[in-house]
Amino acid sequence: MSEKSLKQKEAGYSLTELTLVVLIIGIIAAIAAPGWLAFINNYRLRTSTDRIYQAMFAARRNAIRDKTAWQASFQETTNIIGQPVIRYALHKPAIAPNDLPSSSWKYLEPGIEIDDNQTNDKGKYETTLRIVKPDTNTVTTNKTDPIYRALFNYKGCPVYKPTNQCTQTSIQAKGRIAIKHENLDKPKRCVIISTLLGVVRTGKDQTKALDGKYCH
Repeated sequence: MSEKSLKQKEAGYSLTELTLVVLIIGIIAAIAAPGWLAFINNYRLRTSTDRIYQAMFAARRNAIRDKTAWQASFQETTNIIGQPVIRYALHKPAIAPNDLPSSSWKYLEPGIEIDDNQTNDKGKYETTLRIVKPDTNTVTTNKTDPIYRALFNYKGCPVYKPTNQCTQTSIQAKGRIAIKHENLDKPKRCVIISTLLGVVRTGKDQTKALDGKYCH
């Protein structure tokens, strides 16, 4: 090996070689970043769905355990950097959402929002849980900064009023909440009170509607 070649080898990579390596890394990162971001967003959506399910399940369990009505309340708000975020709380219906201590509210993953702004192509809202007034916990149709509730009576049945018996409930009391990520039009996911006995399950976007809803 010549003295010149030996000196070049000992000097390490040349500027051209380093530039090429950086360029290749940049290209790989640009290709991988959108896929990785989509993976993270979908993970947050799945995690939030599971936590909503657990909240509804816990509210029903508490109602049966305590032999008195319990509810899960859900509200979309924003975090300190302006991202949408859903908060939820478990409480007895005698306590209005506005009267709950801040420690009662738990937060889902950032970027997750309630799908309630517009109807689907069947003219139906994917979110159908009842809306309540934050200061009285009474049912309202006002969708300005809404608080949604899943209310279960002492036997675990979904009901309109805390004192309703299971025989006084209706199909409308079952309800559902659909969520999506702010940067993903699809998929949407949902948590559904699927029976009048209070069975709760999760669902996701389907190509065909069922009872006018695509998330089932």
